[in-house]
Amino acid sequence: MPAIFHVDQARTFKMVMFLSSAPKTEFGNNAKQAVNKEGVPQWVVEVVAGFEQFGRITNEVLKVNITSHRDPAEVLGGMPQPVHLDGFRVGVSPVETKKDKNGNDVVRGGTAWYGADGLTAANAVPASRKTASQEG
Repeated sequence: MPAIFHVDQARTFKMVMFLSSAPKTEFGNNAKQAVNKEGVPQWVVEVVAGFEQFGRITNEVLKVNITSHRDPAEVLGGMPQPVHLDGFRVGVSPVETKKDKNGNDVVRGGTAWYGADGLTAANAVPASRKTASQEG
């Protein structure tokens, strides 16, 4: 079964609001920014996502991983605002059972993680739909 699912943001959430962005740090070393295998820096973007559940709007803060040479929130001017998560996906880490130092079984994994290719302000006009007057 696939462990990564691409999400239709418009059909899943009532709104997504950018909150903050910060460098993702290496595990065990909060002083060094994490990079992918090609050496591109990784970022953690926090958004609040509102979705309908049992007839009510529920909000949840999501930490979304984005790989980019520049802070993905730069295009937003760092201001909280509605956004679209480009290429939004949800992954599930595999469940593993291991023995701890006392020989007891410990279950790890089975948790969801979020990733995206980038951020776009919700009021931005996609490049493919810009008119000549909007381009400059």
